[in-house]
Amino acid sequence: MKKGKLIFASILILLIIATVVYISNINNFKREGTLQISKNTAPIQIHRDENGVPYVVAENKADVIRGQGFVSAQDRLFQIEFYRALIKGELAEIIGPSMVQSDIKMRVFNLPQLAKNSFANLNKESVDFLTWYCEGFNEYLSTSSNEFPVELSLLGIQPSEIQPLDIMNIILFIGFTHGRDMEDEILTLNLAAKSTLDKNTFPLNINPDRTKPLLIDFNKINAALSEKLNVEPTKMTPTLLPLPEFGSNNWAVSGKKSASGKVIVCNDPHVDSRLLPGIFHPIGLSCPEFKSAGIAIPGIPGILGGRNEFVSFGITNGYGDSQDLCIEKTEGDFYFAGEEKLPIAKRKETIKVKDGEDVVIEVRSTVRGPIISDFDVFGIMTQDIVSLQWSLAYSKSKSIGFERFLESKNVSEFREALFGVDNMFFNFVFGDVEGNIAHQATGLIPKRINSQGMIKESQTFDEFIPKDSMPHMINPEKNWVATANHDTRPDDYPFYYSEHFSPNYRYLRIKEVLGENRKFSKDELWQLILDCKSMQAERLAPIFVAALNKNDETKKLGKILSNWNYVDDVNAQGGAVYNVLYEYLATLILNDELPDELEDTFWSSGYYWMQKLDDFIVTNNKVIDNITTPEVETLDDLIIQAGIMTTKYLTKKISPNSKEWTWGKIHKIYFASPIRQDGFGKSLLGFEEFPKSGSNQTINRGMYKKTKDLNFDTGWFSSFRMVADLSDSEKFMGALAGGNSARIFHPYYKSQVEIWKNNTWIPYWISQEKVLENSKYKLILD
Repeated sequence: MKKGKLIFASILILLIIATVVYISNINNFKREGTLQISKNTAPIQIHRDENGVPYVVAENKADVIRGQGFVSAQDRLFQIEFYRALIKGELAEIIGPSMVQSDIKMRVFNLPQLAKNSFANLNKESVDFLTWYCEGFNEYLSTSSNEFPVELSLLGIQPSEIQPLDIMNIILFIGFTHGRDMEDEILTLNLAAKSTLDKNTFPLNINPDRTKPLLIDFNKINAALSEKLNVEPTKMTPTLLPLPEFGSNNWAVSGKKSASGKVIVCNDPHVDSRLLPGIFHPIGLSCPEFKSAGIAIPGIPGILGGRNEFVSFGITNGYGDSQDLCIEKTEGDFYFAGEEKLPIAKRKETIKVKDGEDVVIEVRSTVRGPIISDFDVFGIMTQDIVSLQWSLAYSKSKSIGFERFLESKNVSEFREALFGVDNMFFNFVFGDVEGNIAHQATGLIPKRINSQGMIKESQTFDEFIPKDSMPHMINPEKNWVATANHDTRPDDYPFYYSEHFSPNYRYLRIKEVLGENRKFSKDELWQLILDCKSMQAERLAPIFVAALNKNDETKKLGKILSNWNYVDDVNAQGGAVYNVLYEYLATLILNDELPDELEDTFWSSGYYWMQKLDDFIVTNNKVIDNITTPEVETLDDLIIQAGIMTTKYLTKKISPNSKEWTWGKIHKIYFASPIRQDGFGKSLLGFEEFPKSGSNQTINRGMYKKTKDLNFDTGWFSSFRMVADLSDSEKFMGALAGGNSARIFHPYYKSQVEIWKNNTWIPYWISQEKVLENSKYKLILD
């Protein structure tokens, strides 16, 4: 019997190995030799280094962008095709009924029409840039159909040629998904209708560099809302690939603060890159006009973050408010625009559903935008007729901006290029070889009539903040600039810009370090990217300790926290105790005021409540009391209660022995294939899990969302790490959380995960000579 089992097991192992080898071969692509294509004007070389990073070398700018299009299709065809379907609202046709709600949402937004309107305004430079990329992408489709990724076959996706309008769709989609104002305003609308919380409960995220109060003060809650309704929002099934929502840190030091005497630019964009190979596509582009390397978004030409020979640049989400909810005044099939009575526009959308019946919806619109309250998927719980207005419906920009990044020679030229970026709401930090540093916010932000970015009636976007008046800083006396998704508006800023920002703790930590009176090497700044000190914990933990020490059941927790250095390392006991206790305390402070049906939405919107809650704790605000009990609870009471809950949680999750309560045992990160994220076989498809340092409020981000069961799995994190010392003309330091190719079993599927996990880096080459010297594979497009 044992011999038979051994033979069976051996056969099974051989079958698995044979299957892996087979699939690996069928999911490979051509990396060497020559391919004949027709659109290029001269041979294009595609070199790959030992980690699979592609470097496109061409004799002119048009061909290098064609080469980028080709290699993007080689590496990321599955991702690009999936997002094309998502943007058009066609996922249900591929996956089935679970994607109907996602498709409804995208059909309501109607991004393809907005993209068409934006594209009509573009100048020849931008159109050419998009066209060259499409030509290269389509060359891959026509020459290499025998090596399309197996993921496409598994989902029954047939790739189709890409057009410049498809790229505009992706650009607008990125811009839409990394804005959070629509979700905030829907939450505020619902809270105003269904709870008794006043304006003091809502967002307060402050620029710590400001010395004066903002000129603009407003009540986040609109008092004139309709009656409450008992409506449950429709929950949307997550899409197969995550939406590209951005967080991030970036900073630059001038030569006066760098050991090399030259500018150093650092960046670590925070996105959910757990599904391999990640969102960003690393690439190098080299031609006589420019030499550059960095990260691109699959489906968009150029480089979003990285450097060329003269300028280095990094991105964070600026959270500029480009979206407004508008409460429409209607009468039958008509609405009012001021005093004018106009017919509500209507369009039919038919959503095809795999293994199901077609779904037909009618989308109503006003001059301001689509009426989203008609659809449960948006989660509006009042009787208001609510439309969504988005600034990009008004864009007249002649440029996409990105096409000029590659050739910018200095900070001034790069900033001028950023003025063309209407469609993404980033904070760029950048520096040049001449010694200049700057940060600049991008995007098209309306001037509001009432200086507010909140729910309002009958307001259309007529004017926009001038691009040179967007939040920015150039060559400050302190010799460094930084952004961390926080409020960057300076003193006396005259415009409403946004109310959705990250708590400012990450920026405070960057400021604490860069404010030191010394110079920094590139290696020290790499370590700053990996920094795990929580400024939030430094602020709140002493308050926790004082309360915990008053009760015998929680004194042990007080001792652990008092011995902690506020660093959320995987081995930190204090990290485990603090972060669990904070989550329980947040629930005890605010949950009594929240309607049950809004709890999940509220708690998952951390930027909405987190810093304000911390201020409640520090000031012992009256909201601390639990309104559902006859007693008046004090802050100490709630901290002790949270401490008792923390002890039970850690005992159950880890061990009764408190010495084993370390942060990494409950705070982990995984990487997985989108084809198989859970269950049997996930490891064969690339699944890997390990402890993760950092937390919501550390530079080395390990962000998780608050859930009822306290799941601390990392969702947002540094998906790409970059330190570019402009004294080094050959390379910059980089590490990608993932790999290059969206192909299961391919060696490039997770080729940089181990590098990222070990906090090390690889060179991203700027020098064409170094590209050729370090080339492991060479493909010529002739």
